[in-house]
Amino acid sequence: MTLDASTDPLRAAVGVSIRRARQASGMSMRDFAGRCGLSQPFVSAVERGLSTPSIATLYRMAEVLGTEPSTLLPSHPPDDVDVIRADEGQLVPSSDRPGSALGRVVLADADRRLEIYEYVIDADDDLDVWYDHPGDVVLHLVEGRLRVEFTERPAVELDRGDCLVHPGDVPHRWSVVGAGHVRLFLVIIRR
Repeated sequence: MTLDASTDPLRAAVGVSIRRARQASGMSMRDFAGRCGLSQPFVSAVERGLSTPSIATLYRMAEVLGTEPSTLLPSHPPDDVDVIRADEGQLVPSSDRPGSALGRVVLADADRRLEIYEYVIDADDDLDVWYDHPGDVVLHLVEGRLRVEFTERPAVELDRGDCLVHPGDVPHRWSVVGAGHVRLFLVIIRR
């Protein structure tokens, strides 16, 4: 995904956050890219706000930088009440693979140690990626049917209205059940 950074302030903000964290760590762009398993031109494009890292790449970057992924995402000003409008939030791919599902970052709040994503996934979107990350996962299925597989636990099928809670560090992946689409909210709570 590429866009002029001047037309996408959220993408630019992610790039600035990543660049600041990398520079604060004392890593060169080349060293950082190598540790993340990415190309230096891609990291440069991300830092300049021209490309968006996938969720998987953002987690890898945060791990290399020794920080939480939410610190690399733009956050809303701290307040007692947050209102996030339906048209707010950056779209990010779930993985680096072509055709991966897109999720909207609803909220990334490092102070609250909370991340909220909304996904609308079609049956042909690529979800065949295993994830594991710190924190607890709360998944609420709004529409459709979803299968969640675990490496160390039995798979679970969710129907509309179901909610699943599990540790994020247990490797997991999703698949759409049937030919329709799925809409869900994913909440990650850091301990």
